[in-house]
Amino acid sequence: MLKKVNCNLCKKNDAEIIYKSTIKSNNSQPGYACTNEGHGEYYQIVKCRNCGLYYSSPRPDSTELEKGYSEAEDTIYKDEMDGRIKTFKRSLKSLSRYKQKGKLLDVGCSLGVFLSEAKEQGWQVQGIDPSKWSVAQCRKLFNIKIRQGTCKNLIHFKKEFDVITMWDVLEHADDPLEALIQCRNALKDDGLLVFSTVDFGSIYARILKRSWPWLMKMHIYYFDKNTIKKYLEKAGLKLIKLSTYKHIISINYLLYKLNKINWFLYYVVKFVKKAFLFNKNVFITFGMGDFMEVYAKKG
Repeated sequence: MLKKVNCNLCKKNDAEIIYKSTIKSNNSQPGYACTNEGHGEYYQIVKCRNCGLYYSSPRPDSTELEKGYSEAEDTIYKDEMDGRIKTFKRSLKSLSRYKQKGKLLDVGCSLGVFLSEAKEQGWQVQGIDPSKWSVAQCRKLFNIKIRQGTCKNLIHFKKEFDVITMWDVLEHADDPLEALIQCRNALKDDGLLVFSTVDFGSIYARILKRSWPWLMKMHIYYFDKNTIKKYLEKAGLKLIKLSTYKHIISINYLLYKLNKINWFLYYVVKFVKKAFLFNKNVFITFGMGDFMEVYAKKG
């Protein structure tokens, strides 16, 4: 059952339709796994006339979202682990300019790849993820015990962490404002919040419009730099740094994505891999400027 929602940022009920829903069947699966093939299939997207936030409405309610994410399994994420490791090593290098040690919580930690890398670098790590499968995989792969839950469960932590991270999580949250407030409350007074999310105001997204590949059912909020700054201010956080976020991925993973997004580019990359890379599965830094990385502290 889909539910119409007010703007999460300013709470107003005054939104204009930007893109009509592309979902063709009531039996269409939500695609709660982080890695899925649902590009171009999305709920109706609206824009708040008051504050400019883009979001999905109507959409599943919080109960359905929580249930879907608790049952999600993501074997492709697991297969692409080497790319995730490379991405997170770079993220930790960037983080080390601000903090080098202490207690770190990763929200939406999935299989625990980031936690494993952070632990190797001396951090005391904890994680939380809604997926029962991910929690089990994290224990199996890295021997790290993480808590099953969502941002709502952060209420149990008070001024406990030096760093909280959320990698590609906020756009999935039922209540992003509450998630940021809970993160703030769980940080020590000199703590740092670091997260990545989509940038719907990027040139790439504006050019592609409704063909932008990250319009997906699992993404229910679409931030830009202006709305992220407003979110931080409302949550009692102060922006330190906002920059473009890039992922390091394998050629095979790029082909997997392009096969669902752009068949022409799929065959171009496939030809390049065969003709010039001798079918080697090399890794590349990939980004179209449509993801952002945010550093913030308590205001």
